[in-house]
Amino acid sequence: MKSKILLLLTIILLNSCNTNSNLYKSLRGNALGTTYSVIVETKSNEGLIEYQIDSIFNQVNLSMSTYIDSSIITRVNRSSIPVEVDVHFINVFSKSKEIWLKSNGFFDPTAGSFVNFYGLGPETIDQQINDYKIDSLKNIVGFDKVTLNNNNEIIKSHKDIFLDFNAIAKGYSVDLINDLFIKSGYENFLIEVGGEVIAKGISNKGKRWKVAVQNPLEMNKFYSEIYLDNKSLATSGNYRKFRIDPITGDRYTHIINPITGKTSSNNILSASVISDICITADGWATALMLMDPYQSTEIINNIDNLESLLLISKDGNIIPVKSNGWDLITK
Repeated sequence: MKSKILLLLTIILLNSCNTNSNLYKSLRGNALGTTYSVIVETKSNEGLIEYQIDSIFNQVNLSMSTYIDSSIITRVNRSSIPVEVDVHFINVFSKSKEIWLKSNGFFDPTAGSFVNFYGLGPETIDQQINDYKIDSLKNIVGFDKVTLNNNNEIIKSHKDIFLDFNAIAKGYSVDLINDLFIKSGYENFLIEVGGEVIAKGISNKGKRWKVAVQNPLEMNKFYSEIYLDNKSLATSGNYRKFRIDPITGDRYTHIINPITGKTSSNNILSASVISDICITADGWATALMLMDPYQSTEIINNIDNLESLLLISKDGNIIPVKSNGWDLITK
């Protein structure tokens, strides 16, 4: 579906500069094929926090990285028999099923086969894109073809089904770090992984955390600045990662429609979602990029604790489509 690598969502760096308190620690690094940034008020040693965060990323990688041969998801993808999975895999699998159902199939981790086919995944296939090959892959795409049994085993209806949780794993990692911080007694912090964010309490400026949704038509500008208070924000877009067909020269974006097998071709520039937990925001941000913007917004309006902002391109301008509570929750 997508191998989202960041960056429609940008933290306003004023939050991390000129701190008013030396209790706020700032950590940055690389993880999950992208970057992360954490600002937290704590007396704990930075080295300890970094070690704990790295341990979380390691757990997520060992469970769900399609780029690691020994990961659980790699064993699932390469196996024709049931494979026992861990609690992280189960959590992400279950949330993915929920979003798959509510989005009418537009969020689908089995679309990893399409992602690979377009040359945008870990198992790149260097070949010309055509409808015949896309149709043949539809036989192994569909989240209804994968189940989790009572023994915590993943069962695939076809051995070649390829799962890819990249569109939701970063949000899940944010939630794991959030849980760690809460258990550690931290009250004021901001966590960002690959553009997915959760913020709690107040910033080192003594104010609510402020983040920005990037302007997708002018990359050096923000579309809007919003406040986050005990909420998560995820944003997805369709213009940063793509593949050029080596024969036709056609450009294919990284967000693949799991129903048609075609790349995104609508006028949605970006989708931002706010939720209580980041895994939910992350998954829905992907799904909304593919759905009819007005129909999908109505779906969001009927789900508790979920808000969305879609930026639509029309005649060279940006038209916002907002869920009912977006403005209320971001001001």
